[in-house]
Parts: sequence; C-alpha cells; structure tokens
Amino acid sequence: MFNVCRRGPASISRALSSAASTTRILSTRPASLSLINQTTTRIPTETRWLHISSALRNQQAGYRTEERGEENLGFQHQPRDVTKFQELLDHNMVHPNVIETITKGMGHHTMTEVQTMTINQGLLGTDIVAQARTGTGKTLGFLIPTIQNILRVNPELAHRRNARARPSDIRAIIISPTRELAEQIGVEAKKLCQNTGLKVQMAVGGNSKRMMLQQTLREGCHILVGTPGRLQDLLSDEYSDIRAPKLTTLVLDEADRLLDDGFSREIERIIDLLPNREHVDRQTLLFSATMPKEVMHLVRDTLKPDFEFVQAVKEGDVATHEKVPQSIIITPGIENFMPALLELAKREIARYDAREPGAKPFKAIVYFTQTANVTLAHDIFAGLRASGGLFGKHPLHPASISCMHGQLTQEGRTRVSERFRRAESAILFSSDVTARGMDFPNVSHVVQIGLPPSAEQYVHRIGRTGRGDKTGEGFIIVDKSQLQAARKMLRRLPITPDKSLESAAVDMTKDAQLPKSVAETLSQVGEATKMVPRRSKVAAYMAYLGQIQKGDARDGIQALNQWSRYGWGLEQPPMIAPTLAQKLGLTKIPGVNVGREPREDDDFGGRSSGGFGGRSSGGFGGRGGSGGFGDRGGRGEFSDRGSSGGYGGRSGGFGDRGSSGGFGGRGGGFGGRPSGSFGGRGGGGDRGGYRQRDTPSF
Repeated sequence: MFNVCRRGPASISRALSSAASTTRILSTRPASLSLINQTTTRIPTETRWLHISSALRNQQAGYRTEERGEENLGFQHQPRDVTKFQELLDHNMVHPNVIETITKGMGHHTMTEVQTMTINQGLLGTDIVAQARTGTGKTLGFLIPTIQNILRVNPELAHRRNARARPSDIRAIIISPTRELAEQIGVEAKKLCQNTGLKVQMAVGGNSKRMMLQQTLREGCHILVGTPGRLQDLLSDEYSDIRAPKLTTLVLDEADRLLDDGFSREIERIIDLLPNREHVDRQTLLFSATMPKEVMHLVRDTLKPDFEFVQAVKEGDVATHEKVPQSIIITPGIENFMPALLELAKREIARYDAREPGAKPFKAIVYFTQTANVTLAHDIFAGLRASGGLFGKHPLHPASISCMHGQLTQEGRTRVSERFRRAESAILFSSDVTARGMDFPNVSHVVQIGLPPSAEQYVHRIGRTGRGDKTGEGFIIVDKSQLQAARKMLRRLPITPDKSLESAAVDMTKDAQLPKSVAETLSQVGEATKMVPRRSKVAAYMAYLGQIQKGDARDGIQALNQWSRYGWGLEQPPMIAPTLAQKLGLTKIPGVNVGREPREDDDFGGRSSGGFGGRSSGGFGGRGGSGGFGDRGGRGEFSDRGSSGGYGGRSGGFGDRGSSGGFGGRGGGFGGRPSGSFGGRGGGGDRGGYRQRDTPSF
C-alpha cells in the first residue's frame, strides 16, 4: 500500500529510488524552492554512504527480535496498515486509554497519510526518518508510538493511579527548534497522556529554569519536550537531577531547521549525555521537511543503520504553498501598507457577514520580518476606532487583535498562541517565530508585509494556511521600491497581481479625491497612527534600514522618508546615528538624516504638525494648517458629508466641498490605476508560473 515504507535494505537513496521517478524533493536552497519535478532517479552523492547490506539489516532485525520477543504484554507487534485510530485499538496496537483520548477527547478519527506511515512503523520500535510537508499531522505521528512504546515496557503507567515519578524516570526526549513549537508539542502530549500515568514536562528557554525544576521534582517526568539549549543545560547540570538512564525514544522534530538555526553542537552534546545505545536500546524518530546533506549526516550519527525512510511526498502531490492562491499588491509607498491591510480585512469580514459563497471567518496571520514593525502594526490596528467615535465598535469586530514575537515572555507567547488557536476570527501580527511548525487551525489568510528574508521563508509563512484539506489565501504587500527585488526573489512562485484594493493605489504625496470608503479607511489608520508613541515609529524606521540593500539604498531611503512624512506626519525623518549610517554605507545617500535622535517624552507623533498624508502642516493629527485629516483649525477637515473629497489638498480635505483636485490630476477624480504596476489584467504573464517559467507573473 505504501511502497516507500516497505522493509528492505535501508537507505534514503533506495527509498527515493523506489518512489516514482517524478518524486519532488524540497531543498533548502532558494534555487530549488520551486519544487520542479525531478525527472531523474540519479542518487545524490551525499546519500550513498547510507547504504547497508541486506545481511546487516537482517542481523539488526534479528537483534530486535531477540531483545523484544519476550516482552509479550498483550499488544500486537505485527505490522498492519491501519488508517483509522480506532483500528489501533481493534488490533490491540495502542492502549485503550490513549485511543479514547484521541477519538473522543480530541475528535480525531481518520489518520493522515504521514500518520499512517509513521505510526505503523513506529509501533514496531523501528528508527524512522520521515520527510513530510507542513500541516500533515506529524506530531501525532511520533507521539503515539512514543507513548505506546513506553506503556509496552511499563504497563503500570497506563493508569493515572500509578502516577508517581522521579525526575530521572525520563523515557522519551523530544527536541524542537523553537519555544512555540516545543510548547505546542508539549500541550499535545499532555492531552494524549491525560488518561494515563505518564508525566510530561516542557523545558524551553524564556521560562524560569528554577520553576521548571521545582515542578519536575514535584511531579516527576516520563516525556521531556524542549529546545536544544535548555535541554543541554538541564541534562549537563549535575544538580538538576534531570536524567534519562532508561531512555527508550529520542525524537528530533524539524531536523532541518534545528541545523539551520545552528543547534548542531547542542544536539551532539545532548546525544553524548544520553545512555549509550549499546547498553540501553532506544528508538530514534527524525522528522524533516527537507533532506539536505546536514540532515543526512545527523541521520548517520544518530539512527541505527536499518532505519526506515518514510516519504509522504508522492507523484502528483501539490505542495501546501502551491494549492494556496497567492496575490501580490504593489503600493506607491510603505505608508499604504496599513490602509491596504485594513481594507482587505474589512472586505473579507464583510463577505463572511454577508454569507457570500466560499467566505470564511477572517482569521489571518500578518508577517513582518522585524519585531519593531510587528509591534507598530499591532498598536495601530489595536487603536482603530469606528467612525462613530470613541465608543463605537471596532472596525474589524469580531476579529481579535494580537501579536507574537521573540521579545514577549514565554507566558505571553503561550497566552497569545492559545487565544489565537481558539478564536474563530482574529488577526495575529507576527515575526517569523510562527512561520514554521506552528499549527493554528482554520487560518484563512496569510499576509506578508514587505519582502521576506528569502523565498524559502515566504513558502514557510504561506504554509500556515491551507493546511491539510483546508483552503486559504496568501497575500504579499510590497512598495514600488521593492519591486525588482520581489521579482527576483519570488520569480518561480505562483503569484498573481492584485489591484482590487483602492487604498493600496493612493499616492499620498499628491492631492486626491477619493471615495468615501477609502477616505474612511485612511482616516481610521491615521487617527490610530497618531496615538502610537514616537519611539515605536522610530524603532520601526530603524528596523527597516537593515533591509535596505546597497544597490537600492537611494530608493530605500526615499521610501522610508516618504513613509515617515506621509504615514506618520513627521517633518523630518528619524535621525540615524553616525556610526550606524557609516556601517550601513548610508552617509552619502540623499535624504539620510544623520544625527542623534533627541531624548524626549513621547508626544504621540513627535513635534511634527502633520500626520497621515500631511505635507508639513496637514495630515492626520495636525494641530493647524491648511489641509489633511483631523486638523483642529484647518480649512479642510475630514467630513462624512460627501462621498468623495480632496485628499491632503491645500484648500480642502476629505469631504471639503471646495476641493479642486482629484487623485491623478487636478481636474480628475479617483479613476485610473497607476500604470505599469505589477501588470494589468492584460499583462503580467500566466497565472501558473511556478513550474512553467523562471520569470515572475507580476
């Protein structure tokens, strides 16, 4: 049934060869991110050393039979291709207390393909290397064999009444690259073990080591889930009492990312601290989305030579990011990002409220590369107010607003994660801490603001939606200064241009006449931006500096200065310290404001008199002047009396009846789309450019 999972001479090269010749293999190298069908079965040189003879496999299999054959505790060990969780109980493969939790408590009934492959093989005690895409349910794929193999050896732990344990009773260690993923696995493990006597503990950085040790000393531990640094710290600390002399299972989840993030030394040290496999037999389960040579070296050093290779990627499979419709929105400037995002959110919430066909509750993750911009965007959206005033309903009701980044405390991150998981409609502003491995149910949209660090990271972010059999949509919003870089980075991805958001096309440096709905969106963002402290804006400005490439420094600085003036209303852009400007090679770039940012109390917008869209005396929050939003004494205040009005005009603001200028020209109204932006409907290439073309479709 699953031919790549059959037992035989164990080698990745043979497992790959046994699959169809068009098997697609995801690489960590950007050049291979397109998942273009491989039309050859040529074996990579880095896999050749993995081959072992049939005699060695049979010898190792005989060793397993001799050692485990006497442990007949009532559970069947014969391999079976089960596809339902209930069948694990029917065939006496997994303890009833575990299956009851899965089917009744967690509501899972049918296994995913990855779960079928890994659970069936894992219950035999076989070492496994599994390559599976994100969102395939692999967490249960390694937790169920891990738990059941502990219960097979210690059947008394299957019942809660036998819940006594010591810190040195660890039977399984699960290593994860991030705190969020480790906690997610830990929560899942605790659910599975709630009707047994097994104790699960989590060891992650960011939490108090002392509190973790106190809890472990008090409760004991059978399954320890953690990040490499904290696990190494605990196992090497002679005073911690955390030991694993009877370890039966070691799990390495997201192995490629563990190595990408530089944890190879910590993993080696952890393995050195574990019992010698020659004295205490253990099962190793390694899961990875990709199989670069670094992972293969880890396989060689960690797993038994007769491991099973499970590849859940088959011919004709569609990658998660390929089945998700993706669009790119190009804006005149960075100052358009928040209005465009707000308009998108309003539109999708309205579609669901109207029960349009295919509409779902709006549950989105909005990604930024820098923490400072995550915080700024969150504060703006949290501060949005309806047109009805301070006591009006939030414009995005019922969606909740939250943020996630590395500077939150571990308790804060856990609280945010759980709230977002439970929410039906929500917006989570996030850095890349949630981009891999995190499983949030029913995410309808992933929106990426600005360029991601790489095409690979773009793919991982998109993978947060459209998971399993669910559907979703992906958007990336970039400004025109990032256009060429976007085309180069994302040229092989199936991205199409989107011009449906009117606020994304507004040129805020010019006079404009806009529809009422667009004016309202801009006004709401502007008023919320006005309330954000200056220090947050300066931090966001500085964070963006790190993304500016040397060849595009002039355009990048111009875009940032335009953002600070027309998005925040600052008369002068934030000052860049001389040492930083010199380090980034910006000292000779026009527009760079070199100096020391003055220390002063936050004045919610600084000393500038302009705000969103203001020229110098206008804009959101300006105290006086001749135009813009929210002027206290200006001649052109925002008004709802008209359906259109001048935007930032010198003699009129939104709704001003005397406005003489419109968007796109003094005598014109809001009519045209900017020419030459990411292709019109009649240009830009075909929609499926990921496999067929090397040039972008935008």
